[in-house]
Formats: sequence, structure tokens, C-alpha cells
Amino acid sequence: MGLEQLAALRRQLNRGESSKPVASRSTSSQVEVTREIKQPPKPPRTSANAAARAVTTLQRHFPRALPRSPAPKVPLKVGIVKDALARAASLGLSERDARNGVKLWSRGQRYWTCLIEGDVRVELNALMVNRVDRKECPAIAKPN
Repeated sequence: MGLEQLAALRRQLNRGESSKPVASRSTSSQVEVTREIKQPPKPPRTSANAAARAVTTLQRHFPRALPRSPAPKVPLKVGIVKDALARAASLGLSERDARNGVKLWSRGQRYWTCLIEGDVRVELNALMVNRVDRKECPAIAKPN
């Protein structure tokens, strides 16, 4: 449609004229309109999002072993991933998500600052398992 045609339509609308007669609703026939509703695409599932959701699920089921911030993190037992994998299906997590969730939880400054020599390591039910070794403490252990 050219600019001249648009200008002509605008003049008709301003004058209140219409080039096509409009049928009343009572005389028009029923028309079934089927229109496909386009939904926005879902964001791709990233392992970071899945791992964060897994951490939230683990925190909900094991609040004493995986406390929410601002509470300090507690040292987890060595081999906690095996325990999380054993319970993953009952929690509604895939094995990959459970593994990545535990990895995400045990990374970072907040977890490493809880590793103090002699502190208690806990399993998922927050039962004491063993203690943190001297070689596992980041402040004491120095790479050779």
C-alpha cells in the first residue's frame, strides 16, 4: 500500500466515511477462527540451572547438612556424592543433576572457609562421620 492510499484512507476515517459496508452482528454468519497461539520458546536447559535446582531440592530435604545462606556451610563427608546418587531418584533428581548439585555446593569460598582442621564432617542426615584432616584445610595446606 502506497503513501497516497494511506492518506486517502486516513481522510475517509477522519470524515467518518467507510468504503465498505459493515454488517451487523446479528446478520453475520458464525465464523470459526482457529489461530495458532505462538508461545515464547523455553530457555534451553543449562547444567548450571539444573545444578542450582538440585541444590535447592537437596537443601529442602537435608537442611542440616546443606543449610541455606546466611548460615555457614558445614563440611560434608568424603564420598557424599554416592549418598546423593543413591537418593536422587526418590528426590526426583537425575543422577547427573544430583552430582552437579553436590559439586556446585562444595565449590566456592563459603564452603572452603568451613573446612577447619578437626571440624566434624557430616553425611546427608547430618550425622557425624569423621573429622576434617589437616591436609584438606585450605589455610594450612600449601601446594608443592
